[in-house]
Amino acid sequence: MENIMLTVGIPIILAWVMFCVGLSLQVADFKHAINFPGKIIAGLLAQLVGLPIIAFLLIQCFSLPQPVAAGLWLLALAPGGASSNAITHLCRGDSALSISMTAFSSLIVPFSIPVLLPIVMPDTVLNMPLKTAVLQLMAVTILPVVLAMLIRHYFSSKIMQRFYAIAERSSLWALCLMVAITVIANGNKMTELFSIAALAVLVLCLLAMLLGILTAKIIHGDKQLSKTFAIEVGIQNAGTAIFVAVVLLQKPELALTPLLYGVLMNIPAALLVLMSKNSHVNQRQAN
Repeated sequence: MENIMLTVGIPIILAWVMFCVGLSLQVADFKHAINFPGKIIAGLLAQLVGLPIIAFLLIQCFSLPQPVAAGLWLLALAPGGASSNAITHLCRGDSALSISMTAFSSLIVPFSIPVLLPIVMPDTVLNMPLKTAVLQLMAVTILPVVLAMLIRHYFSSKIMQRFYAIAERSSLWALCLMVAITVIANGNKMTELFSIAALAVLVLCLLAMLLGILTAKIIHGDKQLSKTFAIEVGIQNAGTAIFVAVVLLQKPELALTPLLYGVLMNIPAALLVLMSKNSHVNQRQAN
């Protein structure tokens, strides 16, 4: 039963989460890539290059045990997601830029993860050919996003609009369900990871946020861009990392670090939202 929950339930949930991301996307959102290509490129470089470098250095500095190191590496290779878009919105960041970065990284990740996995996990191989792994990642990430965009573009009745609103709100609950499934399947191992793994995921999240802020400053971005980059680079897609660990690698124990991250990353995210709201209130009072 647990095996079915992991191998069937997690891909379905992740596909639904990515479908919800697609419902918030429009072709117009991609104009950021045309109008502000520097922002998109800088953000993607921080996500896809800077973040793995940070994770690799943390693995070496903390001498992390293999399951924790592998889980942290999977997290670093799975940037962005529905949660980063929602947090950016709550922090009054650049939502369109956040969504565009998520869309572009979602197109790249299915190809980058299988190629970069062996850097930290040389003895771990995908339990399927590379081409099949890429196609399966595309099936649960890219395909749902494209399908949702097409549906939203061609169907705009009031009933469908209600469905879109409900679906978008359900994405965070779906991520919670994915976390619950992983806990149920690996509950007996959770206590083994709470010490060093908790520290590692929090440091990864904080350093990634700092990288995002520094990247924004390097390209002379404003406060809104700094917040957006901090969230997009700092908040990882734990769902994709769990999917790779459980389905593609068939090693549920490697999903425990992403699972722990999915819980702990809410701490810095909540602080960002709170700081943003306080700043907005103070600004209104000053005006």
